[in-house]
Amino acid sequence: MSRVRSVLPWLFVFLVVTASSVWAAGAASAHAGLESTSPANGAHADKSPGELLLRLNEPVTLVEGSAQLIDSGGKRFALADVRLDDGQRSVVLVPADVVPDGAYLATARVVSADTHVVSLSIQFTVGSVTEQGQFSDDTAAGFEQYLNYPSKGISYLGLVLSAGLFASARWVWPTATGLRRFRVTYRVGAGVLIVGLLSRFAVLAAQQSGGLAQVSASSARTLLATPHGVATAVAVTLSAAALAPPGRRHTPLLVAQAIAAVLAVSLGGHGGSVQGWPWSFLGTVVHVYGITVWLGGVAVIVLVHRGVHELRRWHTVAVAHVAVAVAGGLLLTFLQVRPLAALLETTYGLVLVGKVLGATVVAGLGYGAYRRSRRVGADTGAPRLVALETGLAVAVLAATSVLTTLPPAKDTYTTDLATTLDFGSAEILHVDIDSVRRGPQRLTIEHPRANTPARRGDSPAVSVDLSSASANVARLPVRLTDAVEDNGTLVWRSDQLIVPAPGEWKVTVRFDGGHGPKLASFYYRAL
Repeated sequence: MSRVRSVLPWLFVFLVVTASSVWAAGAASAHAGLESTSPANGAHADKSPGELLLRLNEPVTLVEGSAQLIDSGGKRFALADVRLDDGQRSVVLVPADVVPDGAYLATARVVSADTHVVSLSIQFTVGSVTEQGQFSDDTAAGFEQYLNYPSKGISYLGLVLSAGLFASARWVWPTATGLRRFRVTYRVGAGVLIVGLLSRFAVLAAQQSGGLAQVSASSARTLLATPHGVATAVAVTLSAAALAPPGRRHTPLLVAQAIAAVLAVSLGGHGGSVQGWPWSFLGTVVHVYGITVWLGGVAVIVLVHRGVHELRRWHTVAVAHVAVAVAGGLLLTFLQVRPLAALLETTYGLVLVGKVLGATVVAGLGYGAYRRSRRVGADTGAPRLVALETGLAVAVLAATSVLTTLPPAKDTYTTDLATTLDFGSAEILHVDIDSVRRGPQRLTIEHPRANTPARRGDSPAVSVDLSSASANVARLPVRLTDAVEDNGTLVWRSDQLIVPAPGEWKVTVRFDGGHGPKLASFYYRAL
């Protein structure tokens, strides 16, 4: 048992650092998403549009000075108005003058409900120019980008050492709150939490204002009006009040601080997103609470008691809160992994499967340690099982760290689509779409010439249109390259096909191989 105690301080440091990286990385897709644009991305307009519209799936706030309209040569065009419409779900850009024929890029940045800054853009052409331009990304963030993840990590470290320390002590070691080591550790944790939350608030204000030097009172007021801003203000105030030596008379204050801290951290991430509300919020709160109490208990063992006491009771409480964290994680996984095939066909899904298997082994080892402690004594336990369980738990957290740096499976899963259209008279087309995700897609049509009685000099005619009732698109012509012969097969490929919205799409193919024009169609769902 002495060997276990000797490695616990280093194990605790590793756990906290790993957990901080887990929470700080975050999944990339829980913020506001672009539903549609007008004109559609990649579209052509015969004349200069009177306004540009970017419609999102949730209310947002606009980053000051972020909207711009530029052509492929880098020239910027003035905007007469930039505003939010439709309950702050649509960004409207109004050009000050009629823009000449050319290729254009319109961009803006917004802050979503979960505090993420999201970049939006539309590419389109006007008049006689039909070729989309090439645009470089010159929207690099300022110095605040380097404070983003550290501020999150500091916030979570403070959460564990304050709210987690207090909650786990009340669950298992009620008398520990009167110890000097507890008071010192808690006050340090509360101070770290204040620094982390205020740093995170400054980063968000800088991102919304366009840089640290441009932070304004209006951006701070805007952030304070959000649920995350309110929770942050309350958590900072209560944490400052809790810096006084905690004792029994301070219990209501410490309870309030723990609740406010968990809410501030949850709302500062994907729990603040309106997508999937209220399930995304509930899942995040439950997940954060479970892990906070678990790691807070490790902090009590290492920094307050400096040894394993009340092993059986602590193990019961730890298992219960790990189960709570798992329940919240499963709910979040359900929201982030769609369809089910994405579980085994994306990096996110495979890492998640590995994490679940590791967590299952941890639970088994924990149960074995619990049974052992019942046989040999509450304070003796099974040192080897406890050490192995804790070490594997660190590995599971490391897998979680990798997992949260990856885009969720629902945002990366895709597959190709292949079908065969038989027009009769041995006229067969093989149609392939390389991705079923909305956005740029490559459509390929192959026609085996050996299967048609047409003379070799004949050139079959092929055209393709897309339509979607759910996306309100009556007709989207697909521009095809000229036919190229490859080993006796004629091949057509799409040129700049952009599917603008998710939903069910109908692909209509018109083919004339020498026996008259014929039509065939099939459906697929864009993600």
